[in-house]
Parts: sequence; structure tokens; C-alpha cells
Amino acid sequence: MHNNEEINVLKETRKNASMAVNAIDALLGKIYNQEFAYELTAERNRFRDFERKAEAGLWEHGLVSKDSGVQRAMLWGAIQANTLMNISTNHVADMMIQGNARGITELMKTKHNNKASGSFANELAEELMDFEEENIERLKRFL
Repeated sequence: MHNNEEINVLKETRKNASMAVNAIDALLGKIYNQEFAYELTAERNRFRDFERKAEAGLWEHGLVSKDSGVQRAMLWGAIQANTLMNISTNHVADMMIQGNARGITELMKTKHNNKASGSFANELAEELMDFEEENIERLKRFL
């Protein structure tokens, strides 16, 4: 059971970070504020590190993680629709704040439902949630 719970936390951590990378990739071409673009690029790189660490943890359990093409397409479509009429810096910052908050919520639920997961998975999930909280604070200045 312990193994399954560790895998569940690692999968959610990887999914969380992957969705953030995909969202930022979809948004970066629309950003005209240099400082904001730099902030999102830095966040993207850090999210990519979390994604890789979670993938490495899954690999140790003999699992190869893969992106859901459907999920990626749905995310892309939602971003396109949400930025169709408003691509202002404060609107995109608000979208990113909401995304970070959702990421924290989903990770927290997964951690609570998988209490016996190992320390690597828990530490990585905690580190990602802390990073997302920091992102929210940094992004507030762009509202």
C-alpha cells in the first residue's frame, strides 16, 4: 500500500508541474510586459525541475509517466478562450494565481488521501506547494 500512495503523490506532483509548464508555454507568446515574461519564464523553468524530479521518482517505481494529450489540448483551449478578449498583464497574472491556487489544493488533497507515502514524494509535493505559494505572492504585483 505504501508504494501505491507514494506513486499517487508523485503522479499528482508531476501532473501539477506539467500543467503549469504547458500553461506558461501557451501564455508566453501573448505576454508583452518584459518583467512579467521574465517572471513566468523563471517559474516555468522551476516547474520543469519539479516535473523531472517527480518523473525520476516514478521511474524508480518502474513507471514511465506520460502527458495526457487530451488534458493538454483542453488546457490550451481554455487558455485561448480566456485570453481571447483580454490579454492584459493583470488578467494573465490573475489566471496564473488561480492556477497556482488550484495546484496547491489538488496536491494537498492528494497528500491527505495518501498519508503513508514516502518522504521523497511528500517532500517534493511540499516543496512544490511552497513554490506555488511564493508564485502567488510574486504574481500579485502584476495585478
